[in-house]
Formats: sequence, C-alpha cells, structure tokens
Amino acid sequence: MWRYLALFLLLPNSSLSSDHLSEIQQLCVALDDVLSWAKAHHYLLIVDFMFSIRVAQGELEMLSKDPLAETWNQDVVTHIKLLRNKVDRLAELGMADIQDDAEDEYYKNFERLIEKKYYISSYFSTERRLSSVPRFSAPPEKEPTFSDQQSDGCMREILGNSDTPACTISRKCFQQMTNHESEDYQLTHQLLYIILAQIRGCSQELARVAVSYGTSVSTLEVTFTAKILQRLSSVLDSGMYDLFTEMVMIGQMLNYKEFYRPKVIELMMLWQDTTGCYNDDSDVHPDLKNQTNFIGRKLFADEIVDDNCSEHMTALALIVLTLTLRHKLYSLPLPLVTWSISNLALVALCGVGLFVFLVWCKKKRLRIMRHFLV
Repeated sequence: MWRYLALFLLLPNSSLSSDHLSEIQQLCVALDDVLSWAKAHHYLLIVDFMFSIRVAQGELEMLSKDPLAETWNQDVVTHIKLLRNKVDRLAELGMADIQDDAEDEYYKNFERLIEKKYYISSYFSTERRLSSVPRFSAPPEKEPTFSDQQSDGCMREILGNSDTPACTISRKCFQQMTNHESEDYQLTHQLLYIILAQIRGCSQELARVAVSYGTSVSTLEVTFTAKILQRLSSVLDSGMYDLFTEMVMIGQMLNYKEFYRPKVIELMMLWQDTTGCYNDDSDVHPDLKNQTNFIGRKLFADEIVDDNCSEHMTALALIVLTLTLRHKLYSLPLPLVTWSISNLALVALCGVGLFVFLVWCKKKRLRIMRHFLV
C-alpha cells in the first residue's frame, strides 16, 4: 500500500544515475535484438524456445502494467511496452508454426508447457540470499544418475496429458529429481522440475511428497541453488558458457540475489551476436561428456540455425535478460526529494479542506466528532 501511496506524492519522472539508466537501456536493446532475431526465424523455433517466450511475455506484461512504472524513466517505460507488443506477436507466430507440426512427438508431450504465459516473479516475489544454507537430508531411497529421457518423463508428470492427470509426482521421479549427487545440467533439470511444479499449480502436492521424505521444497531449492552458485565460477572459467547461462537463469527464476551480479549483465552483452542471438562456442564441454546417460543434453532441446546461432542459449538468454531487467527496475530507489508544483498544490489543498471540515464539525457540535476535538 505504501509503495503506491508514494506514487501519489513523488514526481513521476524520477532521475536516475547515468550508469543505472544506461544499464537498463542496454538490457532493453539486448532484449529487442533477441526478439528481432527470433521473429526472423519464427518458423524454426522449437517448443523449448516457446517456453522462454511465454516467460518473457508474462514478465513484460507485469512490468508494463505496474503502477511503479510512473517513477521510472518514461523512455524506458515506452520501450518496455514496445517489447511487450513484440513478444506477444512473436508468441502468436511461434505457436502457429509449432502447431502446424502438431504430430511431432515432442510437441505432443510438452504441449501444455507452452499453452499460456508464465508470471515467474509472482511465484518467487521475495528476493532471497544464499547466506544460510541448511544441510540436505537425502531421501533414504536414492536413484542413480538419470537420463534426459527420464527427466522429460518427470516433467510430463507435472504437466499431465490425456492419460495422466496434472500434478502427478511419482516416488521414482521425486527420488530422481532430488538426488543430491547430481551436477551441472542434471542439477538444473532438478531445479526446473521444482519450479515447474510450483508455476503449474502443483505446490501442495510437491510439498506433501517432500514431507513424506523428511525434507521440504524450500530446503531442496536452497540446497540445490547453493550448489549451482558454488560451481558457477569454475563453469565460467572452463568456457562452458551455455551451462553458465542456464545456471544463472535458474537462480534468477528462483529470485536469488547472487545471480544478479553486474558480471552477468556484462557477459550477456559480450556474448550476444550482432544478429541478436547467442552462439554457444563451447557446445558440449569435455568435462560434461563423462556424465552418465547425459551426454550433450541441456535443459532445453537445441538447434543450430543457419547463422550458427544456438536456439538453446538464445532461449536461456531471453529469460535472463528479461529477469535482469525486472530486477534492475525494482532495485531503483524511490525518488527522495523532488516534488512537483502540482503535487505540492494538491497536498496544500487537502490540508485546507481538512481544516475547513474540522471547523465546520466543531461549530455544528456533531457528537461523533466531540471525542476527537476536546
């Protein structure tokens, strides 16, 4: 409530530091370029890229409608509205092309994943830190490392289909998707499973199963995310840019502050191709090829299009850029001193009106006011 009351009193066009404004504008331009690239290749977009588009749709819609936008730079607000229109149009084009290939097995399995927008920040609205990490108690029955096909099967349980009701969480899948010995791409799959369960309305079922194993959803989130953060620097140093971006995306979706560091913005700008896409030069790093049954598998499926762009890394970057833009905007301090003449006049008018009302009440000796005017 106080957040919106501030808008009533403060000057709409608050001033920003030039550096902060420049970063926000760069993020808008980078997002614009990604969407332009995707629009030019909409006929090639796959189901997993559509998931990123759905996330961007939801986040940009919330930004464009937020009353706090009155305190942001109005050029930025205008750009956000243009980005929202652009991503909405892209979603229409992409869905039409994907539905033309409705007999594709992968589309059949994940059709529900892309049927609507996702408002990620409404599910994970509180910014969190990884300062205190609880110890993870592994389920007594542990599954060995799992394959990408098994991971997809567990995701489909959450989504449901004509044969399986949504929010199904089997013991086998829960054990696989909470295996504390997983690393890298397997680990990001596990966290996406937890995120997907929550944004698809399966929070209660997931919590119930977690409790039956002597743990909680929040414990799993924090423990796995901390593990990703501990690995992040070495992944970057090893040149595994796709995996780095994937880890950052997961950390940002869960709204952990550590994944919004300035270095992330720098790298997202550095790695973007002039066409707007991202090219994962590292592809599958040799270290990852030793992961049992997980060779070459990333969080989403991937395709390399004719300009050597990676759909997978570009899809990840689309979410990272969108969530980073949101974080930057909500990190802005409310303007402290600048009051417009109209706002001051309005406050003065309210004061005069209140004074006249109190005098009138006293003269009329209204009983209801005597208690307050003694």
